Amino acid sequence: MGRYWDFLLAREPLLRVRRGLPVESLPGGSAEEAEERARFALDVLERVSALEAGGLSGPDADSAGFLAALAEQDVQAGRFHWLTPTATPYQLFNLSLYGDAVFRPFVFGDHSDVDRYLAVLHDLAASVGTIGDKVAGQAARGFRIPAPALPGAHATITALRASTARFVEVDDGRLAGLERASRSRLRDGVTRSVAAELEPAFDRLLAVIGDPAYLERAPGRVGWAQYEGGEEAYRSFVRTGTTSDTPPERLHELGLEHCRELAERMRAVRSALGFSGTESEFHQRLAGQSRLHARTPEDVEACYRSHLDRLSLQLPRWFATLPSAPYGLARLDPALEAGMTYGYYEQPTAGQPVGRYRYNGSDLSNRSLLGAASLIYHELAPGHHFHLARQAENETLPDLRREVAAFNAFNEGWAEYAAGLGWEMGLYDDPWEAYGRLTQERFTAARLVVDTGLNLGTMALDQARALMREHSTQSDVQTATDLLRYSSDLPGQALAYRAGYVEFRALRADAEARAGAGFDVRVFHDVVLDGGALPWPALRRRVARELGTDGRGPNG
Repeated sequence: MGRYWDFLLAREPLLRVRRGLPVESLPGGSAEEAEERARFALDVLERVSALEAGGLSGPDADSAGFLAALAEQDVQAGRFHWLTPTATPYQLFNLSLYGDAVFRPFVFGDHSDVDRYLAVLHDLAASVGTIGDKVAGQAARGFRIPAPALPGAHATITALRASTARFVEVDDGRLAGLERASRSRLRDGVTRSVAAELEPAFDRLLAVIGDPAYLERAPGRVGWAQYEGGEEAYRSFVRTGTTSDTPPERLHELGLEHCRELAERMRAVRSALGFSGTESEFHQRLAGQSRLHARTPEDVEACYRSHLDRLSLQLPRWFATLPSAPYGLARLDPALEAGMTYGYYEQPTAGQPVGRYRYNGSDLSNRSLLGAASLIYHELAPGHHFHLARQAENETLPDLRREVAAFNAFNEGWAEYAAGLGWEMGLYDDPWEAYGRLTQERFTAARLVVDTGLNLGTMALDQARALMREHSTQSDVQTATDLLRYSSDLPGQALAYRAGYVEFRALRADAEARAGAGFDVRVFHDVVLDGGALPWPALRRRVARELGTDGRGPNG
């Protein structure tokens, strides 16, 4: 466990930021780095297998399950390096994160910090250069960004070129501790590096995906099945994303089943609202509801705050332990907004100790607030923040398990389960809020259908678009962005939401059945969250062990 932590801490700057350690380098993302990580992970797998053969129990068993699954992910990432995208909006995400996490908070104490800053800036340019190298290497191997996704990739890279050049600049207010010569050397060094390294690296990347030969051979279809070895890679992505062996074909059918069930529940809410027309007619009416559209980003933020205020009154009845870190809201970097449907949760760090949801404040006329309650309960409380902040604060966990959130099925599954608690808390008693939550649930169910269909090659984009139009209230603009996310950017990632939700509900149902009238949901939530993110097999073993045979926990 310690070896893996040291290995990652030396290579992942965002881990160092969260621990308050100086960032001295940035990863490049090269094939050599992926191979190095895969070799290390294979060695870990062998060691864990030997330990498990000897028999492990309690937290040691949890750690072994964590390590084995994490190492397997790294092995698979190395194996499918050339079939993993790199220059698409979500894959470029870290370049923007470095601005808020590494460069803007950088503290200058003396001349050595100037050297370190310029070295990290050099690494940033090298990382962008490595992305260009990988895109070119993928093209040589027959893997190109699909034509429908190229405009979004080009727009994101262009926006990042401008935003990175801005966020690496250093204003005078941060340089009070430096002597005049060091200040001058820093400014001159930044100017030279941006002009000679960073911007040319972005320009080369844009030139690669804009080359006429690349454009001519970019596939017109999307999805992984069209690439040589692509279906095998996609099935690996699905196993990683769900931490289970459920095949994508079964997930596809599950999504269709849930879409049908949720459509019936939505029909019942429309009826309760006194509407007797078709769903399509109702959704057309929604589009004209001014209450469901914000005029300004500040209005979006105020809407989220109102839902969080209602939630705060309910929390003590459902959670015995709350995270110590506070949570709040902040707008997404505008450079990323065009390529992202929503936003993302930003974990607390030593320098920024508030967990925040970075919301998308763009294109507000096409961005409905109907599902705002469900979304913020997923993203902040009691969703991602309750999981990730508590995990980081739990000093009984090894560093690796505290800081690495490696299992998307747990991460997103918990957040969806947490948003679903709003039904029991009475937060969706208003029919409009209920309808918004149901639309979000059906949206995640529809993702099971289109992610698998597009990537297995059983659905075309127009078919997926029609299914999403039928089963979501998203605008056509949002749907177009989302479908490209599943089929050209983050294959398999969207499956974790509904698949993980189903797993958490089943886990709780089993605990309730064993405990009967003595079931305490707060104990269940503590058991789940106290262990941090785990793959499903390890989590099931943990819950069974900690709750005991009667399902009531240590105080049962």
